Amino acid sequence: MKKKTLKENPMIKSNKKVRLNSVTSSSEDDNIVRNFVFIIVFIAVIVGVAYGATALFKKDKDDTVDLVKGSINYDKVVVGTLLNRPYDEYYVLAYDSEASEAVKYSAMITTYKGADEDNLKIYFLDLNNELNKKYYNVGEDNKSNKNAKKIEDLDFGDLTLLHIKKGEITEYIEDYQTIQEKLK
Repeated sequence: MKKKTLKENPMIKSNKKVRLNSVTSSSEDDNIVRNFVFIIVFIAVIVGVAYGATALFKKDKDDTVDLVKGSINYDKVVVGTLLNRPYDEYYVLAYDSEASEAVKYSAMITTYKGADEDNLKIYFLDLNNELNKKYYNVGEDNKSNKNAKKIEDLDFGDLTLLHIKKGEITEYIEDYQTIQEKLK
C-alpha cells in the first residue's frame, strides 16, 4: 500500500481553505469597522463646520435670545374667555387699542391696582383684536347691549366696563366718569 504524503491528505487541504476563509472574513470585518469609523468622523466634521459657519454669521447672541423669548399677557382677554377667568369676581375693561383715547383708558388700568387686597382683578379686552371685532359696534348707531348675560348677546360700544361675579355679568358700564370712579 502506498503511504499518503502530506500533500495528498484531504484533511490538510480543507484546513487550508478554512484558514483562507477566516483571513478573508476578518479582512471584511476590518473594512466594515473602518468604513463605520470614517462615516462617524465625516459626520462630526460636517457638524463642526455647520456650527462654525453659524457662529461666524451670527451677529449678536442676545438678538436670537430675544426672538425665542415670549411672554403671555394674562391681563388680556378675548370675548370667548371673558366669563371664565380664575377669579370669582373681577372687572373687564373693553376698548379699541387703536382709538384716539386708548392711552387714557390704558392709564386707568395701569393706575388701578387690580387683585390687591381691596381691589378686584381687572382684565383688558381689545376691541381691535380680530377675535373681538364682531362684538364691537362702531359707527353712528354705536349701540350696545347693556342687558347681555351671555357671550353671544354682547355688543360693545367704544368703552365698556364689565363687572363679572362667578361667571356672570353683574354690571355693564359705558360712561367714562362712572368707570373712572369705579377704578380708583
